Amino acid sequence: MKATRLTKFLPHSVSPLRRALSLLLLTGLLAGSSACSSTKSSGSRQQIKLMVGEIKEITLSSRGDGSRQLIGTSDNQEVVEVSRPELAPAVDTLKQANSKPAIFQLKGITVGTANVVFTEKQPAETGSGQVKKTYVVQVMSK
Repeated sequence: MKATRLTKFLPHSVSPLRRALSLLLLTGLLAGSSACSSTKSSGSRQQIKLMVGEIKEITLSSRGDGSRQLIGTSDNQEVVEVSRPELAPAVDTLKQANSKPAIFQLKGITVGTANVVFTEKQPAETGSGQVKKTYVVQVMSK
């Protein structure tokens, strides 16, 4: 919005300095509100639709150095089950510089909606960890 358009919102009886400061404040508020509204849509939240019994694999990048672990949880296990398929042991099990992605499976159990959150934390760290990705999973009947 141009400054000339913003001046119509300010009374004409205020001093020029006050008018300029008010205009600057109004411009800053408008710029700040538009910045906030644009960041809401750029989050890491995605929607997934599954049928009852359907399994979808989710692949997330991981460091592979063992310093952090990825955990997937569903806020409603009756609707969506989160699991991590067993991986065959590597040839060199002591080698930690393996940066393969982490694979999780989401399985639709019953009709409904569940939030699935993937977090990352250090193995000895308590708490839920840092959210890496969130999915809203809608399970539908066949």
